[in-house]
Amino acid sequence: MAAMGLITFLLASCGNGTGSETTDRPRAAAGPAENVRVTLAGRKGPESAGLVMAAKWGYFEDENLDVAVLAPGSPQSPIDYVVDKIDEIGVSHQPEVMLAQRKGAPIAIVGSLIPRPTAAMIWLEKSKIRRIADLRGKTIAIPGLPFQKIFLERILERAGLSLGDVRVRDVQYDLVASLVSGRADAIFGGSANIEGIELESAGLNPVITPVSSLGVPFYEELVLIARTDYVKRKPQVIRGFMKAVRRGTAEAIEDPETAAWVIDSESETVLGTDRKEMEAEVEATLPLLSRSGSPSFGQAGRLASWMRSAAP
Repeated sequence: MAAMGLITFLLASCGNGTGSETTDRPRAAAGPAENVRVTLAGRKGPESAGLVMAAKWGYFEDENLDVAVLAPGSPQSPIDYVVDKIDEIGVSHQPEVMLAQRKGAPIAIVGSLIPRPTAAMIWLEKSKIRRIADLRGKTIAIPGLPFQKIFLERILERAGLSLGDVRVRDVQYDLVASLVSGRADAIFGGSANIEGIELESAGLNPVITPVSSLGVPFYEELVLIARTDYVKRKPQVIRGFMKAVRRGTAEAIEDPETAAWVIDSESETVLGTDRKEMEAEVEATLPLLSRSGSPSFGQAGRLASWMRSAAP
């Protein structure tokens, strides 16, 4: 990718954050704090634990950063906001970032939050669906990102189906509601650790098939992005930001109970999520988080090759 050399330089200058950082509270840097807006890929939840904890405990302030962590208006918002210079940093999915880069978006991946795929195909046990081929004539709800439709098309092809054999409904963040209400027979783009937990908590017995079992190569589910010109101008901001996120992630992993409390208190947009459900989501998600925050370039190369052969 065009930004690969830039990212390599950045990570080399920043360090990988494994073993060299102190957990003592550092002295605040001199001068005014740098304002940084960050839009997440979804609600403030366990998948963004590193950012939420860093904001809660002042780890960003320790790096002389004034960080606003915001929920998106739509799944497309994070990339759009970074490209349009509304946000300095965004959270998105690695395949979606790569599609945007291929179209000329001046963005680079500067960190990793979840370094493995968590997306899945999910339907309910009470349905008559037993395998992907049974989705013929069914409605599949997706959040609506372009890469998800590409992935879905290839998954269906492996089962002898095409997109024309199903109805694809863009429901943004209403995956669970669409499945529970019967507006969709299956959902694609949710995950076992979030939507799966929500469905299990409701006693609905979801059947969850990870994308890694459906022919999709490994990729990083959630990455941090910034404009390439911003990275060049302010590498110290990216360096400090990632240090704070690593501290926040480590804090969440070390103390899941407190992490669940902090995330629950910050998740104003989640209706009907009780504390026990949030704790279950946190418990399922924390092992998936990246401790180093460093992207995998080899993995990105393999995904790029697969997407070039798969995408039109």
